Amino acid sequence: MPMNLSRGLRDFLDRKITIMVIPHAAFKPWRWQFSAAFIIFLAALWSGATIWAGFICGRHVDYWITKADNKVMLAKMGYLASEMERARDTLDVAKATDRQMRVLLNLSHREDLFGNNTAVGGPTAADRISLRRLLAIDPASVQQSDWHRQLEALREESRKRLASFQEIAWYIGNQRSLLHATPSMWPTEGQITSLYGYRLSPMNRSEGDVGEYHQGVDIANRPDTLIRATANGTVHLAGWSHGYGQVIHIDHGYGISTLFAHTSKSLVKTGQRVTRGQVIGYMGTTGRSTGAHLHYEIRRNGQPVNPMAYLKVRSVEDLLGYAQSAAR
Repeated sequence: MPMNLSRGLRDFLDRKITIMVIPHAAFKPWRWQFSAAFIIFLAALWSGATIWAGFICGRHVDYWITKADNKVMLAKMGYLASEMERARDTLDVAKATDRQMRVLLNLSHREDLFGNNTAVGGPTAADRISLRRLLAIDPASVQQSDWHRQLEALREESRKRLASFQEIAWYIGNQRSLLHATPSMWPTEGQITSLYGYRLSPMNRSEGDVGEYHQGVDIANRPDTLIRATANGTVHLAGWSHGYGQVIHIDHGYGISTLFAHTSKSLVKTGQRVTRGQVIGYMGTTGRSTGAHLHYEIRRNGQPVNPMAYLKVRSVEDLLGYAQSAAR
Protein backbone atom coordinates (compact mmCIF):
# COMPACT_ATOMS: atom_id res chain seq x y z
CA MET A 1 0.00 0.00 0.00
CA PRO A 2 2.75 2.58 0.77
CA MET A 3 4.58 1.60 -2.40
CA ASN A 4 1.46 2.16 -4.49
CA LEU A 5 0.97 5.57 -2.84
CA SER A 6 4.60 6.52 -3.50
CA ARG A 7 4.37 5.42 -7.13
CA GLY A 8 1.12 7.36 -7.58
CA LEU A 9 2.65 10.54 -6.11
CA ARG A 10 5.69 10.19 -8.38
CA ASP A 11 3.47 9.72 -11.40
CA PHE A 12 1.50 12.89 -10.44
CA LEU A 13 4.66 14.96 -10.08
CA ASP A 14 5.99 13.71 -13.41
CA ARG A 15 2.74 14.49 -15.21
CA LYS A 16 3.05 17.27 -17.77
CA ILE A 17 0.84 20.35 -17.59
CA THR A 18 0.49 22.47 -20.72
CA ILE A 19 -0.25 26.21 -20.49
CA MET A 20 -1.40 27.82 -23.75
CA VAL A 21 -2.06 31.51 -24.45
CA ILE A 22 -4.03 32.25 -27.65
CA PRO A 23 -3.87 35.95 -28.60
CA HIS A 24 -6.73 37.68 -30.46
CA ALA A 25 -4.45 39.01 -33.20
CA ALA A 26 -2.94 36.92 -35.90
CA PHE A 27 -0.16 35.65 -33.75
CA LYS A 28 0.82 32.11 -33.06
CA PRO A 29 -0.40 30.73 -29.76
CA TRP A 30 2.03 30.64 -26.87
CA ARG A 31 2.51 27.28 -25.35
CA TRP A 32 4.44 26.14 -22.31
CA GLN A 33 4.69 22.74 -20.83
CA PHE A 34 5.72 22.16 -17.23
CA SER A 35 5.72 19.25 -14.89
CA ALA A 36 3.34 19.25 -11.94
CA ALA A 37 6.32 19.32 -9.59
CA PHE A 38 7.58 22.58 -11.18
CA ILE A 39 4.14 24.17 -10.92
CA ILE A 40 3.96 23.26 -7.24
CA PHE A 41 7.47 24.69 -6.75
CA LEU A 42 6.45 27.95 -8.43
CA ALA A 43 3.31 28.15 -6.27
CA ALA A 44 5.33 27.56 -3.12
CA LEU A 45 7.91 30.14 -4.21
CA TRP A 46 5.17 32.67 -4.97
CA SER A 47 3.50 32.06 -1.60
CA GLY A 48 6.82 32.43 0.25
CA ALA A 49 7.65 35.65 -1.62
CA THR A 50 4.20 37.02 -0.85
CA ILE A 51 4.50 36.20 2.84
CA TRP A 52 8.02 37.69 3.03
CA ALA A 53 6.91 40.86 1.23
CA GLY A 54 3.96 41.16 3.57
CA PHE A 55 6.23 40.78 6.59
CA ILE A 56 8.67 43.43 5.29
CA CYS A 57 5.82 45.81 4.47
CA GLY A 58 4.33 45.21 7.89
CA ARG A 59 7.61 46.10 9.57
CA HIS A 60 7.90 49.29 7.53
CA VAL A 61 4.30 50.23 8.27
CA ASP A 62 4.91 49.68 12.00
CA TYR A 63 8.05 51.79 11.75
CA TRP A 64 6.27 54.69 10.09
CA ILE A 65 3.35 54.45 12.50
CA THR A 66 5.75 54.44 15.45
CA LYS A 67 7.66 57.37 13.97
CA ALA A 68 4.43 59.31 13.50
CA ASP A 69 3.37 58.47 17.06
CA ASN A 70 6.75 59.69 18.32
CA LYS A 71 6.29 62.98 16.50
CA VAL A 72 2.83 63.41 18.01
CA MET A 73 4.16 62.46 21.45
CA LEU A 74 7.05 64.90 21.08
CA ALA A 75 4.63 67.67 20.14
CA LYS A 76 2.50 66.85 23.17
CA MET A 77 5.57 66.82 25.42
CA GLY A 78 6.64 70.19 24.01
CA TYR A 79 3.18 71.62 24.65
CA LEU A 80 3.15 70.21 28.19
CA ALA A 81 6.62 71.61 28.84
CA SER A 82 5.46 75.01 27.55
CA GLU A 83 2.43 74.93 29.84
CA MET A 84 4.64 73.98 32.79
CA GLU A 85 6.89 76.95 32.01
CA ARG A 86 3.87 79.24 31.91
CA ALA A 87 2.63 77.82 35.20
CA ARG A 88 6.05 78.40 36.75
CA ASP A 89 6.12 81.98 35.44
CA THR A 90 2.66 82.54 36.93
CA LEU A 91 3.84 81.14 40.26
CA ASP A 92 6.86 83.44 40.16
CA VAL A 93 4.54 86.43 39.69
CA ALA A 94 2.35 85.15 42.53
CA LYS A 95 5.42 84.79 44.73
CA ALA A 96 6.54 88.35 43.98
CA THR A 97 3.01 89.63 44.64
CA ASP A 98 2.92 87.68 47.88
CA ARG A 99 6.12 89.32 49.10
CA GLN A 100 4.88 92.78 48.11
CA MET A 101 1.60 92.25 49.95
CA ARG A 102 3.45 91.08 53.05
CA VAL A 103 5.66 94.16 52.95
CA LEU A 104 2.60 96.40 52.67
CA LEU A 105 0.86 94.55 55.50
CA ASN A 106 4.04 94.37 57.60
CA LEU A 107 3.81 90.58 57.71
CA SER A 108 6.80 88.27 58.03
CA HIS A 109 7.56 86.20 54.95
CA ARG A 110 6.75 82.53 55.31
CA GLU A 111 10.28 81.64 54.12
CA ASP A 112 11.74 83.88 56.85
CA LEU A 113 9.80 82.00 59.53
CA PHE A 114 11.83 78.87 58.75
CA GLY A 115 15.06 80.54 57.68
CA ASN A 116 16.60 80.51 54.21
CA ASN A 117 16.44 76.74 53.88
CA THR A 118 16.20 76.14 50.15
CA ALA A 119 16.72 72.40 50.51
CA VAL A 120 13.21 71.86 51.77
CA GLY A 121 10.50 72.32 49.16
CA GLY A 122 10.59 74.39 46.00
CA PRO A 123 12.61 73.88 42.81
CA THR A 124 16.40 73.75 42.87
CA ALA A 125 18.68 75.32 40.26
CA ALA A 126 18.67 72.04 38.32
CA ASP A 127 14.89 71.92 38.45
CA ARG A 128 14.70 75.36 36.86
CA ILE A 129 16.16 74.05 33.57
CA SER A 130 13.49 74.40 30.92
CA LEU A 131 12.01 71.13 29.72
CA ARG A 132 11.46 72.73 26.35
CA ARG A 133 15.22 73.26 26.01
CA LEU A 134 15.84 69.67 27.05
CA LEU A 135 13.35 68.44 24.46
CA ALA A 136 14.90 70.63 21.77
CA ILE A 137 18.38 69.24 22.47
CA ASP A 138 17.60 65.56 22.93
CA PRO A 139 14.08 64.31 23.69
CA ALA A 140 15.48 60.90 24.60
CA SER A 141 17.48 62.48 27.42
CA VAL A 142 14.31 63.58 29.23
CA GLN A 143 13.64 60.90 31.81
CA GLN A 144 10.48 60.22 33.71
CA SER A 145 12.20 61.40 36.90
CA ASP A 146 12.69 64.85 35.29
CA TRP A 147 8.96 65.16 34.73
CA HIS A 148 8.19 64.00 38.25
CA ARG A 149 10.69 66.49 39.70
CA GLN A 150 9.26 69.36 37.67
CA LEU A 151 5.67 68.49 38.57
CA GLU A 152 6.48 68.03 42.25
CA ALA A 153 8.26 71.40 42.30
CA LEU A 154 5.19 73.07 40.80
CA ARG A 155 2.89 71.32 43.28
CA GLU A 156 5.06 72.34 46.22
CA GLU A 157 5.30 75.96 45.08
CA SER A 158 1.53 76.03 44.47
CA ARG A 159 0.86 74.71 47.97
CA LYS A 160 3.18 77.32 49.48
CA ARG A 161 1.57 80.19 47.57
CA LEU A 162 -1.93 78.98 48.45
CA ALA A 163 -1.05 78.71 52.14
CA SER A 164 0.56 82.15 52.06
CA PHE A 165 -2.42 83.79 50.37
CA GLN A 166 -4.76 82.08 52.82
CA GLU A 167 -2.69 83.50 55.67
CA ILE A 168 -2.83 86.97 54.10
CA ALA A 169 -6.60 86.65 53.58
CA TRP A 170 -7.01 85.62 57.22
CA TYR A 171 -4.87 88.54 58.36
CA ILE A 172 -6.83 91.03 56.24
CA GLY A 173 -10.13 89.61 57.50
CA ASN A 174 -8.89 89.74 61.06
CA GLN A 175 -7.68 93.32 60.65
CA ARG A 176 -11.01 94.25 59.07
CA SER A 177 -12.86 92.75 62.03
CA LEU A 178 -10.50 94.56 64.40
CA LEU A 179 -11.15 97.81 62.53
CA HIS A 180 -14.90 97.36 62.88
CA ALA A 181 -14.42 96.53 66.58
CA THR A 182 -12.23 99.57 67.30
CA PRO A 183 -14.05 102.75 68.45
CA SER A 184 -13.43 105.42 65.84
CA MET A 185 -16.19 108.04 66.07
CA TRP A 186 -17.73 110.46 68.54
CA PRO A 187 -20.45 108.84 70.66
CA THR A 188 -22.58 112.00 70.72
CA GLU A 189 -22.69 115.69 69.88
CA GLY A 190 -21.58 118.14 72.52
CA GLN A 191 -18.68 119.78 74.32
CA ILE A 192 -16.00 118.02 76.33
CA THR A 193 -16.33 119.13 79.96
CA SER A 194 -14.00 116.69 81.66
CA LEU A 195 -11.00 114.73 80.39
CA TYR A 196 -9.51 111.37 81.18
CA GLY A 197 -7.18 111.33 84.20
CA TYR A 198 -6.98 112.99 87.63
CA ARG A 199 -9.41 115.84 88.35
CA LEU A 200 -11.16 117.56 91.26
CA SER A 201 -14.41 115.88 92.09
CA PRO A 202 -17.34 117.89 90.66
CA MET A 203 -19.68 116.49 93.35
CA ASN A 204 -17.98 117.48 96.62
CA ARG A 205 -15.00 119.77 96.26
CA SER A 206 -13.27 120.74 99.53
CA GLU A 207 -10.01 122.30 100.60
CA GLY A 208 -7.18 119.82 100.40
CA ASP A 209 -9.08 117.57 97.98
CA VAL A 210 -6.47 115.67 95.94
CA GLY A 211 -9.10 114.80 93.34
CA GLU A 212 -10.15 111.56 91.74
CA TYR A 213 -9.14 109.53 88.74
CA HIS A 214 -11.62 110.07 85.92
CA GLN A 215 -11.71 106.95 83.73
CA GLY A 216 -13.37 108.51 80.69
CA VAL A 217 -14.41 111.78 79.08
CA ASP A 218 -17.58 113.77 79.76
CA ILE A 219 -19.43 115.28 76.82
CA ALA A 220 -22.22 117.73 77.74
CA ASN A 221 -25.25 118.71 75.67
CA ARG A 222 -29.01 119.08 75.93
CA PRO A 223 -30.98 116.25 77.57
CA ASP A 224 -32.01 113.43 75.24
CA THR A 225 -29.23 114.12 72.73
CA LEU A 226 -28.70 110.98 70.65
CA ILE A 227 -25.95 108.56 71.68
CA ARG A 228 -24.42 106.24 69.07
CA ALA A 229 -22.31 103.08 69.23
CA THR A 230 -18.74 103.85 68.25
CA ALA A 231 -17.93 100.35 66.91
CA ASN A 232 -19.55 97.01 66.13
CA GLY A 233 -20.20 94.78 69.12
CA THR A 234 -22.62 93.07 71.48
CA VAL A 235 -24.42 94.80 74.34
CA HIS A 236 -22.97 93.33 77.51
CA LEU A 237 -25.19 95.36 79.84
CA ALA A 238 -28.07 97.74 79.35
CA GLY A 239 -29.30 98.69 82.81
CA TRP A 240 -28.53 100.40 86.11
CA SER A 241 -25.03 100.63 87.58
CA HIS A 242 -24.20 102.27 90.93
CA GLY A 243 -22.77 105.76 90.44
CA TYR A 244 -23.02 105.55 86.65
CA GLY A 245 -26.83 105.52 86.58
CA GLN A 246 -28.38 104.08 83.45
CA VAL A 247 -25.50 102.58 81.44
CA ILE A 248 -24.88 100.77 78.17
CA HIS A 249 -21.81 98.54 78.15
CA ILE A 250 -20.79 97.14 74.73
CA ASP A 251 -18.27 94.34 74.19
CA HIS A 252 -16.51 94.75 70.80
CA GLY A 253 -14.24 91.72 71.00
CA TYR A 254 -10.43 91.72 70.86
CA GLY A 255 -10.49 92.81 74.53
CA ILE A 256 -12.13 96.16 73.64
CA SER A 257 -15.30 97.48 75.30
CA THR A 258 -17.06 100.85 75.65
CA LEU A 259 -19.20 102.26 78.46
CA PHE A 260 -21.90 104.93 78.06
CA ALA A 261 -23.08 106.26 81.43
CA HIS A 262 -25.75 108.67 82.83
CA THR A 263 -28.10 107.95 79.91
CA SER A 264 -31.75 108.84 80.27
CA LYS A 265 -32.98 105.89 78.21
CA SER A 266 -31.47 102.86 76.53
CA LEU A 267 -32.71 101.79 73.09
CA VAL A 268 -30.88 98.45 73.11
CA LYS A 269 -31.07 95.30 75.21
CA THR A 270 -28.47 93.03 76.77
CA GLY A 271 -27.18 90.52 74.20
CA GLN A 272 -28.18 92.65 71.19
CA ARG A 273 -25.74 93.15 68.31
CA VAL A 274 -25.04 96.78 67.39
CA THR A 275 -23.11 98.44 64.58
CA ARG A 276 -20.99 101.56 64.43
CA GLY A 277 -23.19 104.66 64.22
CA GLN A 278 -26.34 102.94 65.50
CA VAL A 279 -28.40 105.02 67.97
CA ILE A 280 -28.34 103.19 71.30
CA GLY A 281 -29.74 105.70 73.78
CA TYR A 282 -30.30 109.30 74.92
CA MET A 283 -28.15 111.62 76.99
CA GLY A 284 -29.35 112.16 80.56
CA THR A 285 -28.30 112.89 84.13
CA THR A 286 -28.92 109.60 85.94
CA GLY A 287 -26.58 108.47 88.72
CA ARG A 288 -23.95 110.79 90.23
CA SER A 289 -24.23 113.67 87.79
CA THR A 290 -24.26 117.47 87.94
CA GLY A 291 -26.09 117.91 84.63
CA ALA A 292 -27.01 116.31 81.33
CA HIS A 293 -23.91 114.75 79.85
CA LEU A 294 -22.44 111.46 78.62
CA HIS A 295 -19.63 109.75 80.50
CA TYR A 296 -17.80 107.76 77.80
CA GLU A 297 -15.17 105.12 78.59
CA ILE A 298 -13.02 102.84 76.41
CA ARG A 299 -11.51 99.77 78.05
CA ARG A 300 -8.87 97.39 76.76
CA ASN A 301 -8.61 94.04 78.51
CA GLY A 302 -10.75 95.47 81.29
CA GLN A 303 -8.51 98.50 81.92
CA PRO A 304 -9.69 102.03 81.03
CA VAL A 305 -7.67 103.91 78.39
CA ASN A 306 -7.78 107.53 77.26
CA PRO A 307 -10.72 107.90 74.82
CA MET A 308 -9.09 110.99 73.29
CA ALA A 309 -6.73 108.64 71.44
CA TYR A 310 -9.80 107.44 69.52
CA LEU A 311 -11.55 110.82 69.08
CA LYS A 312 -10.77 113.61 66.66
CA VAL A 313 -11.20 117.33 67.36
CA ARG A 314 -13.86 118.35 64.87
CA SER A 315 -14.24 122.11 65.35
CA VAL A 316 -12.96 125.21 67.12
CA GLU A 317 -15.68 124.77 69.77
CA ASP A 318 -14.40 121.26 70.54
CA LEU A 319 -10.86 122.58 70.76
CA LEU A 320 -11.91 125.37 73.14
CA GLY A 321 -13.90 122.96 75.28
CA TYR A 322 -10.91 120.58 75.34
CA ALA A 323 -8.58 123.43 76.47
CA GLN A 324 -11.02 124.68 79.13
CA SER A 325 -11.40 121.16 80.52
CA ALA A 326 -7.63 120.69 80.61
CA ALA A 327 -7.21 123.99 82.51
CA ARG A 328 -9.53 122.91 85.33
